[in-house]
Amino acid sequence: MMTTPNQDAYWNSPGALRTSDELPPSECWALATTRSTGRLAFFRDGLLDIFPVNYFVLDEHVYFRTSADGTIATSYLDHAAFQLDHVDSETRTGWTILLNGPTTRVEDPALLTTLWGKSVDEPWASGQRDLFYSLAPTHVRGRRVGTTH
Repeated sequence: MMTTPNQDAYWNSPGALRTSDELPPSECWALATTRSTGRLAFFRDGLLDIFPVNYFVLDEHVYFRTSADGTIATSYLDHAAFQLDHVDSETRTGWTILLNGPTTRVEDPALLTTLWGKSVDEPWASGQRDLFYSLAPTHVRGRRVGTTH
């Protein structure tokens, strides 16, 4: 077998040296709090859109900010997905989490006061991002991947 410089001895192997374990929801939520950027996926005009957003977790909900006239705020978000992950290329380990559920605009004044009081990263997109949205997952799934040695 000839290999290129970017291939290793396991290039054509079926993954026998890899592990993939399901994560319980409690661990998914714990890991979700260790990141601040994820990807929101939703359908718009018959296409699947995926946007990176800065987020934080509070009471098993994902919160992020967007603009009133932006793509997210003007889309149908009843069936959305949120993915976040961590990959360590050196150790060939990591995890991925997928949350599915409706995403809605936050309008409760008490909750908005709490959300605006959080210290969070600046949103990815430019411009005014003064609306909070919440993803309330109905499905929480995750996997941890690694090596067997």
